[in-house]
Amino acid sequence: MTNHRHRTPAASPATSKADAHAADTAPFTAARPVLLDIEGQMELFLARWSERMREAGYLRHTTAKRQDCIDSLLGFLHPLRAALHAGLAPTFGDLVREIEDGMPTAAPHGWGHELLASARRHRMRGVTEAMFLGCFHTLVHAVLDVVEAMPAPRRARDAAAQVVRLYGDAFAVLFTRHWESRRAEVDTTQLDEANRLLTLEKCKVENFLDSTSDMVLAIDAAGIITSVNRIAQQHLAGRAVPGLPIWAALGLEGESMQDLLRFYPLGVSCEITPAAAPDVELAAAAANRPEAGPPRAAQVFRMRISPLNAVSLASDGYLVMLTDVTSHVHQREALERVVAERTEALRNEKAHLEEMNITLRTVLRNIDGERAEINREVARKVHAMLLPALDHLEADMEPEVRRGYLTVIRDQLLRLAPDDAGPDPLLLRLSPAEMRICQFIQAGSPTKDIASALNLSVETVQTHRKNIRRKLGLHGKDASLCVFLRNAPGPRQPSGAEG
Repeated sequence: MTNHRHRTPAASPATSKADAHAADTAPFTAARPVLLDIEGQMELFLARWSERMREAGYLRHTTAKRQDCIDSLLGFLHPLRAALHAGLAPTFGDLVREIEDGMPTAAPHGWGHELLASARRHRMRGVTEAMFLGCFHTLVHAVLDVVEAMPAPRRARDAAAQVVRLYGDAFAVLFTRHWESRRAEVDTTQLDEANRLLTLEKCKVENFLDSTSDMVLAIDAAGIITSVNRIAQQHLAGRAVPGLPIWAALGLEGESMQDLLRFYPLGVSCEITPAAAPDVELAAAAANRPEAGPPRAAQVFRMRISPLNAVSLASDGYLVMLTDVTSHVHQREALERVVAERTEALRNEKAHLEEMNITLRTVLRNIDGERAEINREVARKVHAMLLPALDHLEADMEPEVRRGYLTVIRDQLLRLAPDDAGPDPLLLRLSPAEMRICQFIQAGSPTKDIASALNLSVETVQTHRKNIRRKLGLHGKDASLCVFLRNAPGPRQPSGAEG
């Protein structure tokens, strides 16, 4: 029996090359979504890079700002993304050669130039080869930490880590070649020039801090003062010196940085009045003399504590800014006093209005009561006097009796309507001559003028006045005839009186 074996056909050269290309591009294809999303994890990257730098012992030596760290990451990611967008899958050899025989390789031309330019700048600032390369490795490890923490499939994260390591290792080779090739070019003159520029920048910063009217104090993570600007030295002489705790120098609450930040949170402006220096207090107590004059009003400052790691990841200290707001506080207090006075005046006026409202309500209730009483009185008089008089008037046919009842009815109606335009019922008792004299008295004429106008003697006018007071029921000197006549609805001359 013949044994037939299945034989796999041999792969052609074209097939082998295609398979090899597919194997080379596979990591880049799988890593694409992860590598394009690393920038969205910037805060995680900054935290991990700071920790990696601290572990390596580089963090305390670096002066890199937050933006410098962000730019470094973007500079590293840029060639990776360029290769992804171009559909390239460079090998380690492609990356370290960059250009071979004058022809571009699979790697984009000059992919490492931006990183090498950063290396040159750091070299001119005095950074050693080992320190720069060590910091670069901490960057690569921080990126790998971010890749590992991203919510992506394991295959994609492993592929992304492979690409990151590929570019990291390739740049380490390029950096070493570049550093060695330029070693002879960097001489003492260039380093001196770089140091001069750095010193110039340092002086500029110091001049900025000294020119401001604000007090600026730099403290470390434990709250110990490390440096102060000129205005702080002048205002806090003997207190705000390097080595002292900030809370002791300014007389603040707390005995540690943790306590201080509990009373004065980061980024929140707080008003404080720094305590006077001990020697100044003793001098003021000893100089308790009249010629010393009144004590100077305490100055008020707006204090704000800002963490330096918001600018530089290498710093775990803080910057304390104090702005003199004494004049603003005094103006605010004056405005608050004015507002308080006006508020008190409005409160008193409101209380007065409430009292007036209560009084008005009481008056209205009294008026309502009086109106009801008047209505009851009118009803009583109508039933007790007017209706019986009308009944007698209707029943009795004697003219004299009828006139008598008509007089009673008229008198009662006048009493029921005191606001009527007719005369007061009491005035009906006066004679025509007395009514005329009342008109003169109501007008305010004296006795002598009345006598002259009516061609009467003064004694006759005085006699009429006595009779008028008697008929009107006015007794005593306190009862004014003139006031009574002015308040009465009249007097009006009765029909038949002389004109």
